[in-house]
Amino acid sequence: MTRPTNTPTRPGRLRTRLKPLVFLTHLALTATLAAAVTPLAHAQASRHYDIPAGPLDAALNRFAVQSGVALAIDAEKLKGLNSEGLKGNYAIDAGFTALLRNTGYGVARTPSGYILVALPKNVDLSAGSASEAQLAPVIVVDQREPLGMTVISRKTIEAMPAGNGDITSLLKTVPNIQFDNKQQSSKTPGEIAPADISINGAKYYQNAFIVDGANFNNDIDPGERTESRINSLSDVPGQSQGLALDTDLLESITVYDSNVPAAYGQFNGGVVEANTRKPSKELRGKISYQMSRSAWTKYHIDKRQLQEFENSSSHFDQPEFEKTILRATVEGHLTENFGLMANISQKRSIIPTSFYSSNNVTSMGLQKRDQERSIDNYYLKAFWKPISRLDLEGSITHAPEQNTYWRGNAANSSFETRNGGKLLGLVAKWDGDILKLNQNLSYSELDQSRDSEFDDWYTWRKSSTKFWGVGNSASTSSLEGGYGDIEQQQKTWRYKATGDWKAFSMLGMQHNIQSGFEFSHQQVNYKRLTENSTYTTPVSTATCTNSSGVVVDACSLGTTVNGWPGQLLTRRTRFAIGEFDFNVTQWGAWLQDDLEIGRLSLRPGVRVDGDDYTKTTTVAPRLAIKYDLFADSTTILNAGVNRYYGRNITGLRLREGRNRLRYNSEQRNTVDSAWTVGTRAADNMKFNELDVPYDDELMAGIEQQWLGFNYRLKYVHRQGKDQIIQAKGSSIGQPSTDPSNLSSSYTTYTNGGKSETDIISLTVTPIEEFSWLGTRTTGQLALDWWQSKSNAPDYIDSDTDDYVTNPYIQYKGSVIRYTDRPAENFNRPWTLRLSTVTRVPQWHLTWSNFLRYRAAYKAVGQVASANTSGVFHNGVQIAVWEERKYKPALTWDLRLGWEYPITRDQAFFVNLDVFNVLNKASVAQSSVSSSTIPTYEIGRQFWVELGYRF
Repeated sequence: MTRPTNTPTRPGRLRTRLKPLVFLTHLALTATLAAAVTPLAHAQASRHYDIPAGPLDAALNRFAVQSGVALAIDAEKLKGLNSEGLKGNYAIDAGFTALLRNTGYGVARTPSGYILVALPKNVDLSAGSASEAQLAPVIVVDQREPLGMTVISRKTIEAMPAGNGDITSLLKTVPNIQFDNKQQSSKTPGEIAPADISINGAKYYQNAFIVDGANFNNDIDPGERTESRINSLSDVPGQSQGLALDTDLLESITVYDSNVPAAYGQFNGGVVEANTRKPSKELRGKISYQMSRSAWTKYHIDKRQLQEFENSSSHFDQPEFEKTILRATVEGHLTENFGLMANISQKRSIIPTSFYSSNNVTSMGLQKRDQERSIDNYYLKAFWKPISRLDLEGSITHAPEQNTYWRGNAANSSFETRNGGKLLGLVAKWDGDILKLNQNLSYSELDQSRDSEFDDWYTWRKSSTKFWGVGNSASTSSLEGGYGDIEQQQKTWRYKATGDWKAFSMLGMQHNIQSGFEFSHQQVNYKRLTENSTYTTPVSTATCTNSSGVVVDACSLGTTVNGWPGQLLTRRTRFAIGEFDFNVTQWGAWLQDDLEIGRLSLRPGVRVDGDDYTKTTTVAPRLAIKYDLFADSTTILNAGVNRYYGRNITGLRLREGRNRLRYNSEQRNTVDSAWTVGTRAADNMKFNELDVPYDDELMAGIEQQWLGFNYRLKYVHRQGKDQIIQAKGSSIGQPSTDPSNLSSSYTTYTNGGKSETDIISLTVTPIEEFSWLGTRTTGQLALDWWQSKSNAPDYIDSDTDDYVTNPYIQYKGSVIRYTDRPAENFNRPWTLRLSTVTRVPQWHLTWSNFLRYRAAYKAVGQVASANTSGVFHNGVQIAVWEERKYKPALTWDLRLGWEYPITRDQAFFVNLDVFNVLNKASVAQSSVSSSTIPTYEIGRQFWVELGYRF
C-alpha cells in the first residue's frame, strides 16, 4: 500500500481530501498560544454527516475525509479518548467542535490546513471556533493524491520488504511500472545495483530521477549490465540512476506516471522523486546491520545448466554470495531553528566464482576468486529556519559504487568499474504573501570509469610460460590481460526556481498559477588513460629482442604446444591515449494554472525546453482535467492530454570522440618489423542532427468512494515518437573469440524508433484502517493491464538496420510490420498486486505482505534473420519472429518487524524479510528458440536486520 505525503494545501483552498491518517507530530504549543485561539472568520458550507461514536482519532479522520480538509493530529495523545460522534448538518468548524466536546482539544487553522491543539482549562470553544494562529508549517500525510501520482510514505518505506534497499525496488507496489525481466534472476542474486524500470512502456533510461529537487540521472551511458557491455573494449557498464541512494535516507518517494505537472521535464516515461528526511527536533539515532547469503537462498536453475552454474566463471552466474548492509544515522537540532542529520550506509557483496569455466573445471581444477560489489552512501543534511517564512536546506551526498570483475580462463584479467559520485544541494523556500518561491541549486559529479589490471589483451598460444590454456592441441590459446583504463565523468550545475502565486478569482474562476525556470550546464569528459592494444595471430620466434637490442612488445619465449621456441603476436587493434570533452547547456521554463470553475478543475500548462547542442526548442503542452460529479468528492472524473520530451543520452556523442582513438588492423611480421599504422575508425553519427524523442499521452480515469473504499480506475495511452535507434553498421564491442576482428563500418543513428502502449489500472484502497483486537491494518489492491509494441530495442545502440530498411517480419505465421510486434521486455500483459501492513502495538510487531500475480509471459524474438529465413514479402526476404509462452508467476514477500523497548525512546529492533515465501519457480527471461534454456526468478530468500534506535 502507498501512504502518500503531499505538500501543504495552499491558504484559502483547503479542498484536499484526506484518507485515514496516523501521523506523529511534535508540536510544543504553549498555554499562551492556546489561549489565543479565536473564532475563524471564514464562511463554510454546511453538509450532512453520520459519524458513529467511538475512538476520537478515528472520528476525526472520518470527518476530515468527508469534509475534504487537511488535518494533522498526534494520534498517541488521543489514545483512550472517545467522541460522541456526529449526525446531522454541520459546517466544518461546528463539526470539529461537536466531535471534540469534552475532550480538552480544539483545532487551529494554519496555511497548511487544520491541526489539533490542547486547550487550557479556561478556554471554551463551545461556540464552535478555531484559530488562524500562525504556527510552524505542518506536513500533512495521507492526502488523496491526484490520479497519476503515487506517494510512498516513510512508514511504508520502513514497513515493506527492503532487499537491497534501493529506490526502484520499492516501486513494485505501484501500477503502470514494469521491471526488467532479469531483475529477479536466480543466476544473479549477488548483485546490489538498482533495478531498471519502465513507466508506461517507455525506455528504462528515459525516466527522470530526482532527489530533493536535484536530478541524478546518469546520462553518460545508462546501458544495461549485459555480458558484452561489461567485457567491452571501449564501453563501461552503467545504469540509469547516477547515484544508488539507500532508502534509509528518505521521507517519501513520489511517482508521477501520467498527467505530470509542467514543472517536470526531460523524460519519456515518468518521474521518480525522492525526498530526504529533515532532522528531528530531539537527538535521535539508529544503527543496524542487515545480511543475506546464498545459504539462505533457494536457487531455481534448470537441471541442464546446474553443473555449469555451480562451477561458473561468469559475472552472471553466481552460485555463492554474501551481501551485507551497515546503516547508521544520527540527527537532531543544535538550536531551536537549526538541525543536522548524518547518515551512512555501506553495502557489500562478495561473489566467489571459478577461474576456469565449468567445462574446464574437471581437467584444470576449481580455482575460486572473489568478485566484489560495493555501494556507499555518506550523507549530511542541514536545516535552518532563520526567520518564520524562510526555510533553508543544504545537503552533501557522496555515493561511490565499485565493482570488481575478472574474465574466466584469462590470466591477469581483473578490472574494476566505478560508478556513482557526489551531489551537493541547496534549497531555499520562501513563504510570501503573494508568492511561495522554491529555489534549488545543485552540483553533481557522476562517474562511469574502469581500471584494468593489464592494459593490453593477448591471445597467446599455450606454452611453458603461458601454461593456463585449456587443452593441448596445436592451436590451444592462453588468454591474458585487459582493455586499459577509461575515465568518464559527468559534471552538472543546475538551478531551478518554482513559484506558486497567491490564488485569485477572475471571471468566476479560482486561479492558482505556478511558473518556473530551470537552467543546467553539463560537462562530460572522456579520457583513455592508457593505451590499449588487442593482440592476436601468433607466429614462431626464437627471440624477443630486435636488431637494435630492444625487447619488443607482445612477445614471449617458452616452448608452445606446437613446438615453437617462442611466439610473436603480429596483429592488433589499438586505442591511443586521448581525451575530449564537451559541454551542454540546457534550459526550461513552464507555466500552468490550476483553476476551478464550480465542480470542474482544470490544469492547463506548457513547458518549453532547449539546449545549445541539438539547437532544438521543444514545446510540451500539458492539460489535466477533474470533475467532481456530485460536488461531494465521492465521484471524480479525470482526463488529460500531455506531451513529454525525453533526455539526451550523451553517450552517443562520446562515440563521436572515442572512435577517433581507435586504429584497426595494425600488422608486423618479425621482431624487426615496425607496426603498420592502422586505419582510424570512422563514425558519421551526428547527434545534433537528430530530433528529441517525445511521448504523447491521453489519459482518462475515475475516482470513486464507496462502502469505505477508494477506487481508482485509469486508462493511459502512450505513443512514443522520434526515438533514437542505431540504423546501420555495428557497435564497437568485442567479439568473444577474436577481439581484433572489429568491423570498420561506421554507425548511423536515426529518429526511426516508435512505440505504442495502452495501460488500464485499478487500485482499491480502504478509506480507514481496519481495527481488530487492538491491531490496525491498511492495504491496497492494484491491477494493471498492458499492451505494448515498439520497433526500438531496449537500449539505444542495438542494431536495428534490417527493420529500418525493411519494416516487415513474419510473426506467428503472418506478415506484420516490425513495429506491430509485442515488446521484448517489460511486457507482462497484466499484474495483480496486494499489499498489507498490520501493526500490533501491544506486541511491538509490524507484519507486512506483498503478493504479486503476473499473467502468463510471452517471450518474443527472432528465430531466422532476413538473410537466412527463406521467407519473402513483396519480393524481399524478411526475418522470422516467433513467441514462446510461459506460465503465470505468483510471488509473496513479507516483512516481520519487532521492537524490544528499553526505555520510552530507545529500542532494539529486528526485521526479517522473506522474498518468494512460497518458493515458486517463475521464468525471469528466455528466448523463443527451442534450444534456449530459460532463466528462473530467485526462490525463497531470507534477509535479517538487527539494530538499535534511540
